[in-house]
Amino acid sequence: MKLDPKLGEMMVEKVLARRKSVWALTILLTALSLVGVTQIGVDNAVEVWFLDDDPALASYRDFQESFGNDEMVVLGVTGGAGGVLGAEGLTDLQAVGAQAVAIDGIAKVQSSVTVAGLRIDGGMLEVGLALEDEAPDEAAATAAAQRIREDRLLSGMISEDGSMGLVLAQMEAMDNIDAKRDGVLANLRSSLEGISDNGVPMPGIGVVYSALNVASTQGSVVFIVASYVLITVLLWVIFGRIGPVALTLGVVGLGATWLMGTYGALGKDINMVTMVMPTLLLVIGVSDCVHMLTHTAAQPAELPPAERVKRGVGFVFWPCLFNTLTTGMGFLALTTASMPVVRDLGAFSALGLGLAFILSVFLCSLAATRGSFIPTIDDKGKLQRFVDSLARLAVEKPGHVLIVAAFATLLAALGITKTVVDTYSIDFLYASHQVRKDSAAIEQAYGPYTPLEFVVRAEGGVRNVEVLGAITDWQDRVESELGCPGGGTITGADGLPCVGWSQSMGDVVRRLNEVLSVDNSYAMPTEAAALEQLFFLFESDPDADLSRVMSIDEGEARVTFG
Repeated sequence: MKLDPKLGEMMVEKVLARRKSVWALTILLTALSLVGVTQIGVDNAVEVWFLDDDPALASYRDFQESFGNDEMVVLGVTGGAGGVLGAEGLTDLQAVGAQAVAIDGIAKVQSSVTVAGLRIDGGMLEVGLALEDEAPDEAAATAAAQRIREDRLLSGMISEDGSMGLVLAQMEAMDNIDAKRDGVLANLRSSLEGISDNGVPMPGIGVVYSALNVASTQGSVVFIVASYVLITVLLWVIFGRIGPVALTLGVVGLGATWLMGTYGALGKDINMVTMVMPTLLLVIGVSDCVHMLTHTAAQPAELPPAERVKRGVGFVFWPCLFNTLTTGMGFLALTTASMPVVRDLGAFSALGLGLAFILSVFLCSLAATRGSFIPTIDDKGKLQRFVDSLARLAVEKPGHVLIVAAFATLLAALGITKTVVDTYSIDFLYASHQVRKDSAAIEQAYGPYTPLEFVVRAEGGVRNVEVLGAITDWQDRVESELGCPGGGTITGADGLPCVGWSQSMGDVVRRLNEVLSVDNSYAMPTEAAALEQLFFLFESDPDADLSRVMSIDEGEARVTFG
């Protein structure tokens, strides 16, 4: 098919002939789009990076069904002169736990004073809290500190030097948690104000998600505003008057509104990837208006306004359409990616470019019939002379240009080899961000705290000597081979992240055996009968709770490494 400019002129003629209908349609679609925009939220949670049928995501959801929400807010509590195991420190530890569990959205808390410990009292196994009093005196604090130090299940939540204790606040498994998380965390942060003189650092997986949501929203606004300011300046240099600048920005702005309205109407939330779509549309879509308006301005001034528009816009209609289609196809190629966020970026960016082209034809054609929207073209201006000099250089010295291009390509190829894939979420935040500071404070005082969760499944259940023995052997081997040096160190001798601690149902069994055996051996029993005896004695106490380390049907055991 021959792409005659006359065909483009016919398109423009139809737009001009239906002026009122075009304006009405534009206003209606813009109003509907604004409704869709209000439905957009921010979501940087783990699910957005996985396909719905991804095995890793399926395992993650299975874990949540068995053990609840994995989002743990880590609260670091420091004591006074006596450390966290002094009277003041234990009081703060209690208060932080009580305030946290009272927040709507927090399912449970774990700390050295909220998790039931194991000890022998009067020849009987006692399962209970190390500290019962809410405001312990020195004697009660000393006794509680001794119980915590002697119980491996409790002392693991206290730093080696006793300067910090952790309170782990587990968030509830709830529908639409991304819409509720910020409120839960804000209430938690507010409730902890004034409890400790040193403050309560508050990192964690959910906290990072929340911070990324805020950063994404703020960054998107700053990014869009900065882009508009820069392009406004450049358009002013090109057009030389305010009318065509305002028209061009209005066209791409409406295109972005239509795009994001469609995005929101389809139930999508923005994230760190898709937040760039409005700016992409601005950067790429603005070229259509620039071409249409400058070619309209290049038509003889003595022609009627409608004729100038028809010739100018009609002349570049096909080139602009093909530019939009080829760029859109490039973005559509991203829909073959495995991650939903990348697919969304490709599909909706392509849609936005198409919408921006349609709006450019509509609004540039209609507005350019008024002289105030026609740019002033200076063929002798500095910008034009600069562009002409580049064109002459390419024509007169093609060899030099190709050599420079080849050298630049080589440098770029070398740079590509330095690319590192990194999705470590907390590193997306500035080093000065409060969440990064809180995380560093806990790592420095306590050591590694980030949980790496495993679920062990076994036919016939996990409550048997062989399975629990294998789990504890695995824990011991990992801590021996990959363990941290201690003292708040979070990397090993090789500079890689190290394992600071581990936790499983096997630890509960070993602690039971240590308390009840004659030789106080912290080891797994070797006989099934001995194991069942330990479980019987443990579960006979009303305070006993294994739900955080074993599923209700006893088919799964949870193993957590720090």
